[in-house]
This record gives sequence, C-alpha cells and structure tokens, in this order.
Amino acid sequence: MLSLEKMFLHEKTVEIMLKILEAEEKGESAYPLGISKEVGSPYSYISKVLSEFEENALIESEFKGRIRVVSFTEDGRKIAEMLRDLKNELNKDFVSRKKLSILRRVVEEVEENAKGEDTFKVLAPVKAELEVLKKEVRDDDTRRMIDELREKVEKLMAG
Repeated sequence: MLSLEKMFLHEKTVEIMLKILEAEEKGESAYPLGISKEVGSPYSYISKVLSEFEENALIESEFKGRIRVVSFTEDGRKIAEMLRDLKNELNKDFVSRKKLSILRRVVEEVEENAKGEDTFKVLAPVKAELEVLKKEVRDDDTRRMIDELREKVEKLMAG
C-alpha cells in the first residue's frame, strides 16, 4: 500500500481528489470513468488510486446499478479542500506580488513625506509601473491589489 505522504505528493492523485471535490460541490456524482477522462489517466490507474483512497477512509463508494459512484468521507473532504487551497496558493504570482510590495512601500513613503510637486514626480512612475505590472500578472487576487494601489496613487496625485 502507498503511504499517504507519497500518494498526496503525486500530481495525478491531487487532480483526482480535486475532480471529486469539484463534482461534489456542483451537487453531482463522481464516477471513476468520468474522472479518468477528465484527468487524462487510464481507468485502471484511477481505479487503483480510488481503491487506495477507500482503504485509507478518504472516500466511500457504492454501486448504482453497474456504475461505481465515489464520495468523500469527512476526512477526505478536509484533505481535498486543503489541497485545493494549497494549489490556489501555489498558483499566485509571487514575483508580481513582490514588485507590488515594493511599489506599495514607495506610495506609503510618499503619503508620509512628499508635498505637492514631489508627490507627482514620485507617483507618476509608480502609476506607470502598476499599469505594466497589471498586464503581466497571472492571478486575480494580485490584479485586485494592483487596482486598489493604483486608485490610491491617483487620489494622492490629484491632491
């Protein structure tokens, strides 16, 4: 039997869990054949992984006619939700967030110290950099943070 650690550090295993979670959140049933098609893995592999999940009390399965339907146990759902959250975290654009953090510090410095014309001279390039950054960014949360900082910059520039 695979250890849970090895099982969850495997990309396809995570995809399988997330497909089951996605189906359950839509109020649909999860079927091994459907999961197989969606993740692009052979049915035999999906069936093996699902059996491992079931042996470890992460899913339950039942037959509806000749079709096997799988659903999470409470613990299985918790793990799937954590994996989804981790995947979402890992998909964030950390490089853009670092750049945004630097620009935010510049804006805060201007808020505290700059007066009149100096404000415009410092913030005009910051605003331009925010526009460039927004075009490069890969996640919606970072894009929202860029918009918020840009609005703040525009207010400071307007006086």
